[in-house]
Amino acid sequence: MSAIIKQIEMGKTNAYLIKSEKGYILVDAGMPGESDKIEKVLVENNISLKDIQLIIITHVHYDHVGSLSVLKDKTGAAVLVHEKEKEFLEKGKTDFPEGTVFISKLISKLSNLISESKFKAVNPDITIKDNYDLKQYGVNGEIIHTPGHTRGSISVIINGEDIICGDTLFNFMPHSVYPPFANDKKQLIKSWKKIEKYNCKRFYPGHGSIFTKEKFIKTLAKKAKKLDA
Repeated sequence: MSAIIKQIEMGKTNAYLIKSEKGYILVDAGMPGESDKIEKVLVENNISLKDIQLIIITHVHYDHVGSLSVLKDKTGAAVLVHEKEKEFLEKGKTDFPEGTVFISKLISKLSNLISESKFKAVNPDITIKDNYDLKQYGVNGEIIHTPGHTRGSISVIINGEDIICGDTLFNFMPHSVYPPFANDKKQLIKSWKKIEKYNCKRFYPGHGSIFTKEKFIKTLAKKAKKLDA
């Protein structure tokens, strides 16, 4: 049940397609109005919308669920989210996450003052608490709970080597994968240490390009040392 992962770049954010023996799984759904970008990739790869059997949401922020309602209607796929994100998905609204550095802290405060992160509400079909096996979808993989960026952030491990990590890790900086936003920085590092134990080789972030284990380990060592100091 080896699976293949395809990155869908949508400017600021990424979504991912997982190809399995039984069809496809979509991870995240981009910003509002971006469903056409995902549909274009499907057409280019001769994939029908109805081939999507599951949509996994790594966390409920508007840039990851903005086009979810449209895609759910068109694909008929089940939507999976962590139980701690469920209420936000059903409300169609969430706060901007807290910043982890000076600039992002300012951005977070200003964003929450002047605007609301709204999107079309969706009722999830599957809510999870801890690990979730993807075997029933023809995938050698599992979903794990990786809180920190948000309380209900999740990551998807495929073939024991690849991890789709949402915003638990960013790849915008040359020497770091630390996210500019996270509601709980200590919990984030705990999740990183949890991820480290899986010994994945390739990391697929919600923002930025795919990167290797080496960059992750170097960033983890630096951030863990600062927290322990």
